[in-house]
Amino acid sequence: MSDNVLNQLRNKRNRPTVEPRQDALVSKVQSQTEKQNSPQEPSTVTEPANPTAAPADTIAELQAELEKYPETRRHSAIVLEKDLDQELTRFCKERGITVEVFLEAAWAIASADNTLVEKITTEAKHRYDQRKRVGQIKRLITMLRNSSK
Repeated sequence: MSDNVLNQLRNKRNRPTVEPRQDALVSKVQSQTEKQNSPQEPSTVTEPANPTAAPADTIAELQAELEKYPETRRHSAIVLEKDLDQELTRFCKERGITVEVFLEAAWAIASADNTLVEKITTEAKHRYDQRKRVGQIKRLITMLRNSSK
């Protein structure tokens, strides 16, 4: 069905056409010879499988399919330790997933095990305290630099 929709969108596009350019440096005979010798590329646009399907029907089908999946919501940017970010990004890239989807899956699995959730929460609190301290130190450095000017 997605090929059908894609083909419909391709067929609807109205691109402006430009007259073929007459290249003064290439003779017409030479350019005609090149055209005859070059292999013709097959057209990538195919006719829709069901040309009588109305766009409203297609939209309704797509919306019905969309309702089968969980709704998503954009979350704030994630700040990670530099080395951890590089390692996690590489890990996800090798497996063809995003960091966000990995975190979703990790939460889905971990939340089923209370002991694991407690271990993760303890580690998270420790990291949170470290981040707060780093923020305090950076703020103090900035204040001291600004006061010495």
